[in-house]
Amino acid sequence: MMYDTLGAKTIELNGARYYVRDSGSGKDSILLLHGWPDDSTVWRNQVLVLLEAGYRVICPDLLGYGLSDKPQDVERYTFSALVNDMVSLLNCLGLEKVHCIAHDYGAVIGWDFATVYPNRLKTFVAMSVGHLASLLDISFDVLRYQWYLFLNIHKVAPQLYRASNGRLLREVLRTHPDREQIVNRVLELGVFESMGKLEQANPFPEILLAALQGELPKPLPVTVPTLGIWSTKDDFLWESHMKDSGKYVTAEWCYEQLEGAGHWFMLEQPQTTNHLLLNWLLKHP
Repeated sequence: MMYDTLGAKTIELNGARYYVRDSGSGKDSILLLHGWPDDSTVWRNQVLVLLEAGYRVICPDLLGYGLSDKPQDVERYTFSALVNDMVSLLNCLGLEKVHCIAHDYGAVIGWDFATVYPNRLKTFVAMSVGHLASLLDISFDVLRYQWYLFLNIHKVAPQLYRASNGRLLREVLRTHPDREQIVNRVLELGVFESMGKLEQANPFPEILLAALQGELPKPLPVTVPTLGIWSTKDDFLWESHMKDSGKYVTAEWCYEQLEGAGHWFMLEQPQTTNHLLLNWLLKHP
């Protein structure tokens, strides 16, 4: 895999060591942020295409995932702390601005990044997950998708996912092309506990409660050109969540729907995904 040819390094960011794959050079740099329950290898089908197009490709494992550190302090996993880590990563690599392409929880971090540090991003691509404010729109149809956000912060979640040789996890990941490899990894004691710290540090039920009580501040506008991609067979997110995110973007906003693929469309339909990404990047040199 071309991913394996990327240079591997460990970089300390704000007291935690991140495992980072980095091609080291290119006309522009692209930061790729993965989500749950993946690591940076989820981008393996995009790396070669981006390299051939002349970009520098940077793929970190998020904190608590893959080969990066797994601190015990839950507060170390707040979205704001993880965004600050990504800013520190750019500083360590001597990069002023990058394109950011992000999926799942990586996209949540990316939305925050684009909001708080717009001067560090050329463009942002949100894959599957739209703006948090859109996620908080309440309806029964929306709530039926959100069960895992309530389960995953519970202390019993790791045992549930590991029970009966990972039966529940296999069902949840039924559309993931890497399902068996991920299940086998998560069955190891401590792996799911580490990944779960991100969700515990950013508990969705508490965020939802604050939204319902009118305690959340008005969302700041996203001033970075943003592309949102949602796939029609996503079992975890719904179309309006992504499509309506454009109302929070004051810069250029583009929405693309990918037909016939599930949540991990970068693995399921790499050619179509890469076509969308390259078209977007080439429009924003």
